[in-house]
Amino acid sequence: MKNLEIIKNKKFLLIGSDFPFSIEKSYLRSFKSLNIKKVSFFSVNSSKILKTFNKLNNKFTRELYYFIYRQVFKNFLKTEKKFDYIIIFKGLEFNSKTLKILSNHQSNAKWINIFTDNPLNLKYASCSNLNVLKCINFYDFFCTSFSYKLNKKLKKFKIKKHIFLPFGYDKKIHFVKKKFKKFQLKNNVNFIGAYDEYRKNFLNNLKREVDIYGPGWNKAKNLSKFLKVKSNFVSGKKIREIYRNYSVSLNILREQDKDSHNMKVFEIPVMGGLMLTQRNRETNNFFLENKECFMYSDLNEARKKIDFMLKKKNNLFKVRKAGLLKSRKYSYDFRLKKLISKVL
Repeated sequence: MKNLEIIKNKKFLLIGSDFPFSIEKSYLRSFKSLNIKKVSFFSVNSSKILKTFNKLNNKFTRELYYFIYRQVFKNFLKTEKKFDYIIIFKGLEFNSKTLKILSNHQSNAKWINIFTDNPLNLKYASCSNLNVLKCINFYDFFCTSFSYKLNKKLKKFKIKKHIFLPFGYDKKIHFVKKKFKKFQLKNNVNFIGAYDEYRKNFLNNLKREVDIYGPGWNKAKNLSKFLKVKSNFVSGKKIREIYRNYSVSLNILREQDKDSHNMKVFEIPVMGGLMLTQRNRETNNFFLENKECFMYSDLNEARKKIDFMLKKKNNLFKVRKAGLLKSRKYSYDFRLKKLISKVL
């Protein structure tokens, strides 16, 4: 990368979640991997006050929590050094007034928002809010994992620069440690992901046996007899074993991710899984259908693909390996290089 030496002298601030498996932490690891050392990080865990209020945060206290978050962050930024780039992940907590005040203090910084959901989706408080929409035109660069769906829609918010920044995989977490072994595959389907009603309805109507791993499913009601909840939260080695050992790894895009993609589009194949995912324009640009993964458009096609993949499981290792090789191109190191090249 031609500009990598230039960027190593720049100072970065990342703002987001401190959860070990969050995309923010993946990008932090990528900065380190690229030997970019002048990187600071602000999260809830940066302040004892924020940590305390975060535990109490719910829909009734959300606005109070956001207010406290802004005050703590203002104090943090005023006492910290000047930054060249400030990267906010989503930024649900911020409003336009706060950002303008902060930009006066950090007058030379370029502000970047990496928005990992659809910013126009106000249905779920965890996805977006009105403050997000009012702040879109503040950012020098507004990055989303939605390309075709949002390009035109974001223009009415007077967006300065929209960057299509797909998800990827984390080299430290998502990888294959053991070789594939034929004839040792589980003749079944797995789904890994948090519970929600949309996913439950899809799986119930699928009418195929599926082993489910993920938070919230153990409390789910009215699950189909075909569905078996195996475990709550799983990570690391366990996920790699699941994807590698099952004949089918099902990826269900959430309702708000329609026409886009999610993290598992890259994580499943790079960990050795044979992926069955929803067909759309973006995913078709990443992977070759029937050669690197399998895709479906509706429930009926998903059933047919599952039946085919289970029947031919021992003949599909070429597809599995091709998906693994293709997905290795899409690391967060690669995504960070692309982002840097566009914001310099």
